[in-house]
Amino acid sequence: MPFPTTIHSAVSPDAIRRASRLFSGDSRDCLHEIFQNARRADATRIAVDLTEREGCSLLHVRDDGCGIDDPAALLTLGHSGWGDDIARSEDPAGMGMFSLAGRTIEIQSFSPSAGTAWKVQIPADAWDSGAPLALGQGTIRWGTLISIEMPDDWKHGLHAAVADAARHFPLPVTLNGALLLREDFLKDARLVENACGCRIGVYDQDTDWQDGHRVNFHGHRVKCALPTVREETDGGGRWTVRIDIVDAPQIHLLLPARKEVIDNAALKALRDAAERILYKAIAARPDHRLPFSAWQRARELGVTLPQARSGLSIWRPQTADDCHGRSRRMIAPEGAMLIVPSLEPDIAQALALARGKPPIQDVQLVEAEDMLQGYAWYDDIPVIKDISFRIDRESTLHRYDDDMFLPADFACGLVDRITLDLTVGETGRADALRSVHFIEIPALVCRNGGWDIEEAIILATRDGGITPDRLGHMIYATLFCSSDDRDCDSWDTQSRSFGRDARQHAVQILLGEDAATLEAINMSAWDNLSWLIPLDRKIVIYAERGAITVDFLPN
Repeated sequence: MPFPTTIHSAVSPDAIRRASRLFSGDSRDCLHEIFQNARRADATRIAVDLTEREGCSLLHVRDDGCGIDDPAALLTLGHSGWGDDIARSEDPAGMGMFSLAGRTIEIQSFSPSAGTAWKVQIPADAWDSGAPLALGQGTIRWGTLISIEMPDDWKHGLHAAVADAARHFPLPVTLNGALLLREDFLKDARLVENACGCRIGVYDQDTDWQDGHRVNFHGHRVKCALPTVREETDGGGRWTVRIDIVDAPQIHLLLPARKEVIDNAALKALRDAAERILYKAIAARPDHRLPFSAWQRARELGVTLPQARSGLSIWRPQTADDCHGRSRRMIAPEGAMLIVPSLEPDIAQALALARGKPPIQDVQLVEAEDMLQGYAWYDDIPVIKDISFRIDRESTLHRYDDDMFLPADFACGLVDRITLDLTVGETGRADALRSVHFIEIPALVCRNGGWDIEEAIILATRDGGITPDRLGHMIYATLFCSSDDRDCDSWDTQSRSFGRDARQHAVQILLGEDAATLEAINMSAWDNLSWLIPLDRKIVIYAERGAITVDFLPN
């Protein structure tokens, strides 16, 4: 077979036989498409009514627009039939009516050129067949009326679907005669400005931002990735934008469902404009806590912002179970501060023992906030660059840090000395001078790469003065991490059990085996016996292996 000399694009007639698969057939999608056609026809209102006829539920949508001159345009896939103004401003694709494909419908429309109305009935199976459909004489005297036999899955939630379609639609909509609520898509915006043929609204508390439907195309909300800026605040502030399309012919929706915006040059320009307006809204506030990268981006867009408000959160040592939340509170910028980077729990809990000791006794330890790096006030604050430990036991020196573990056979217990080696940069800048400080601490819980209390190496100095309660808390904070497996106990039960194990280990290390045994007996008695003793009585217990005697003491 010889090849043709030229080829060209075309739409196969077979495409019409797949028309019912172009759209989901969801009631919301169909309503949006019908409403859009009514708006383009210069309608001033839309009436939606629900009726029953011969056991069939019908949905009627009536508008007072200009009507349809060419009935054939309705069922010509890809041919919209709209005039030049609509074609320029909205780029209609001629596919919207096919959102009803697979439904039995009747359409009536008044033809301005003919001065009369026509109607056509489209059976459910006619959409894919391409079979000819007879036109009849319509009875309406203006606009367009579409009547749809509703499937069962439309009936549940249809009122909500109509209300949703009307919510941000530019024309009034009634349902069974009742006017539906409409509201501005940019309601409650901090700032609204016009750009690129759109209204752009800026929000600092938009509860709906996560659903992604941040563009309103004449009442049809669609997904689109738009600028978002997060502030470094206790509440995790987030600045977002919404866009209300007015006249933006180069902003196109992805066909056929039109639920997403096509990423093109026009959308990029719109995003830049939206981002600029977002930063203008922030600039109108007394201060901000934007990341430094966002501050730089604002400058690139021509918006001048002051540096972020100074002040950092008081440092709280990391724990193994930090997933249960870390409270943060701001401190005043006055006074000496030292930035603490993110640390492993064993390193952080040991550093907590050094607070109040020279040379950091008069320094407020504060949380690192890396997103603020670049601001002059932040970069001027001294920062911890490294932490390691030296452990003296019987004249032998051992080292421990994030990368250097203790020998696996290193026993828990008492040691002669534990020294924390603290390397501090005079500022946060890369070329800042560094100094090393040596601080003796009374205890160290070494995870040694694991998380289990039996694998950890727990150390305390002989004359450090740490109490069993304090060491037990340190063990707990360093090692306890709850499990959320289905067959595990609740967090409270796991926490209580681990806390008791931690205290028993602490007692054994600091006070010896006998004290640890008595501690375990005391805990067991408290759990299992204390609630049995009458409020006004005391008991005495004599116990040995295999025998326990209990008696009341005389009052």
